[in-house]
Amino acid sequence: MINSIVKRFGQLATASTLLCTSVLALADAPQDLEKKLTAIDSFKADFSQVITDEFGTLIDKSSGHFELQRPQLFRWVVSEPFEQEIVADGVNLWQFDIDIEQINVSSLDQTLANSPAALLSQAQLDVATNYEVASVKGEGDEVMMYHLMPRDPDALYEVLIIEFKGDELVALQVRDNLGQSTLVDFTNVVMNPEFDDNYFEFEVPEGVDVIDSRNSLDDEDESF
Repeated sequence: MINSIVKRFGQLATASTLLCTSVLALADAPQDLEKKLTAIDSFKADFSQVITDEFGTLIDKSSGHFELQRPQLFRWVVSEPFEQEIVADGVNLWQFDIDIEQINVSSLDQTLANSPAALLSQAQLDVATNYEVASVKGEGDEVMMYHLMPRDPDALYEVLIIEFKGDELVALQVRDNLGQSTLVDFTNVVMNPEFDDNYFEFEVPEGVDVIDSRNSLDDEDESF
């Protein structure tokens, strides 16, 4: 896994150079990426995630499974090292830390704004308007990496890399404004699976504490 991170960071540097020097790549890459993302109506996969600091030191490793359906529905379930479930139901974002029996709920629109999750789950895409984009050929047949730099100065990250093998989403890599990097590899990928109508609803278990950030946001809005 660490070797994979080093290779990916090297490809990230290559993408940065390409982004700065290749006008042709900028012309074609956003449309190509938008076409691939638009084709993903739903998604299902296992994941492994590695987080490193600005010096490349390992901060955290986790694994679990991820399911998504447009628009704004997803379930991110961590099984190792600590159980956690994050569910977007189209309106709210629920974060359930199972080991401490605590749930945080917030407004989905405000939580997803300027985040990588918005790009995967939003209904309408406009990649060229929101990002500078370059594409880089990865290792192996049909592997393509799309390097995105958000145009919004308030974005929560500096760089996002989306990796495809053919039309299959296989990895995401994010570097935030503090230099911390997150690499997510997807395996056992199923493109456009069918989910039940109520699959992404979240039910609060009995006896679990709920911290509701939506109320505080409503109170702030009423004060203006």
